[in-house]
Amino acid sequence: MKNAQNLIKLYLSDIKDFKLLTKEEEYKLIEESKKGNEEAKEELILSNLKLVIKIAKGYRNKGLSFMDLISEGNIGLIYAIEKFDLSRGFRFSTYAVWWIKQTITKSIINKGRGIRIPSYKHDILNKINMYIGKYLSVYDKYPSPEEISEELNLDKDKVHQILIEFQDMVSLSTSVGEDIFLEDIIPEKESEMLEDDILDEVIKENISKEMEILNERERDIVISRFGMGGIKPLTLEELGKKYDITRERVRQIEKKALKKLKSVLKKDLLGLK
Repeated sequence: MKNAQNLIKLYLSDIKDFKLLTKEEEYKLIEESKKGNEEAKEELILSNLKLVIKIAKGYRNKGLSFMDLISEGNIGLIYAIEKFDLSRGFRFSTYAVWWIKQTITKSIINKGRGIRIPSYKHDILNKINMYIGKYLSVYDKYPSPEEISEELNLDKDKVHQILIEFQDMVSLSTSVGEDIFLEDIIPEKESEMLEDDILDEVIKENISKEMEILNERERDIVISRFGMGGIKPLTLEELGKKYDITRERVRQIEKKALKKLKSVLKKDLLGLK
């Protein structure tokens, strides 16, 4: 497992390099993204990936894999980028949290195994979430249950019941203030732990699938170099003798294989499957 974790860490090296953005940096990247700049959009996604992961962690064991939750969250993040109104001057992260939660919960309802919600409650959930999104875009904060009840002409007790019963399915966060910052949502120590969460989940869910993109020799070299599956790690020289090639050639094959694997994981995390 430890050697497999080392392999996954190579995949995630790009993500660790992305710092938290200032409001000015966010706005500049969003503006560029709206003009069709894909590099700007990708930088926004990667810079907010820890936020997506933080939210996705709260929806585990609800029918979707952790990687699927991250992918769905990133789809929500992309929606937020496309729909965000720069002229209002709000902090982007506040708006993004709602869209991330909204796409994840919709996906759980539509795709999750074992999730059964009565149709009338499903309709109420949709109405509540739609209202929260509209309210958030205007006021840059989340509405109270009382405001939801009044606006949607729903019984106050029924709204409270829905919010309690389906608290994970409602994109409402009373713990988040008007100015939401990633450093406030994710304390430094917890931020450092997020990478380990990804490592464990990706190893369990995706390592075999991702290895399938490699040819037989590439796969054997990666497995042998990292000692995966409990085997003894082999040196470049030992693998060179096995395949009757130079150690430099083994290194080149290993580098090419890791580049392929890293590319696949990056696409998975960004929801670009």
